[in-house]
Amino acid sequence: MIFLDANYIVSYYIESEDHHKRALEIAKHFKDKKRIISKSIIAETVNILNTKLKIDKKIIKATYEKIYNDFKILEDHYYYDKAVDKIVNDKKRLPFFDTLYIVLMEDLGITEIATFDKHFNNIEGIKRIH
Repeated sequence: MIFLDANYIVSYYIESEDHHKRALEIAKHFKDKKRIISKSIIAETVNILNTKLKIDKKIIKATYEKIYNDFKILEDHYYYDKAVDKIVNDKKRLPFFDTLYIVLMEDLGITEIATFDKHFNNIEGIKRIH
């Protein structure tokens, strides 16, 4: 299993993104693995496409639909309390959603994340694929 971060998904689907070619290359390495995302990843992805990149709204809708067809999607609100506890008790100050994904991955035994986000460097038990 491999967890896919929002910035990876954006780069994978949006050809104009800087990491698009790299995202396609990375995808070849885990094509036989179960690809996991969470509902929050979808929310982050849509937010990036809509407000940061200002992608055409038809492309946003098409990407949203592709995401639902291409990946196993987990409900992650069950992990919110654990994520907040980790934020409060950890020395590092990571964004909430990154912490949420770490907690989710730890709980499910997922050890790899496809991401271009450097926040996932040096997280014990998690290998960043980039």
